[in-house]
Amino acid sequence: LRNDNAVMQIPPSGASAFGRERSVQEMELNILMYLAVILVAGLLFGRLAKFVKLPNVTGYLVAGLVIGPCVLKILPETIVSDFSLISEMALAFIAFTVGLTFKRSYFKRVGFTPVVIAIFEAMVAVFLVQGALVAFGFDVEFALVLGAIAAATAPAATILVIKQYKARGPVTETLMSVVAIDDAVA
Repeated sequence: LRNDNAVMQIPPSGASAFGRERSVQEMELNILMYLAVILVAGLLFGRLAKFVKLPNVTGYLVAGLVIGPCVLKILPETIVSDFSLISEMALAFIAFTVGLTFKRSYFKRVGFTPVVIAIFEAMVAVFLVQGALVAFGFDVEFALVLGAIAAATAPAATILVIKQYKARGPVTETLMSVVAIDDAVA
């Protein structure tokens, strides 16, 4: 039916507007259920990791592996890909947290040490991975790609471990700046 002000669509036979609303509500409930499963699994595995004297982040990683689409398949791959926005937001908060730890006085005190460490660490990782892959007979192109990936570090895990153990001192300060520089470059 057409009106001058709006277009009204008539649902196909057997369907109703209420049926579509219900499917949207069911979809929202599924997303909330999956989020709840993720949170509970993360909490349980984090506590289990702490119990065996490992960092909580180890439990979170194992929880993701176990409930994800590779092992128990509790979370389907479509849901994992739908949560990419949440992952991006979490990484943004982590990068912001790393940025908050920097002070101009720190860089005046330590100079270029974190930059040199970050560059050297990235180069060594790249060349070791590339060299090992070529030595084992992989294609050079494949070795180059994996070597480039090897330069990246995981700031989330580093920050979580530092915060969990309340680590302080010059090594922690240097580590935070190296991770930040490495993450910015990668």
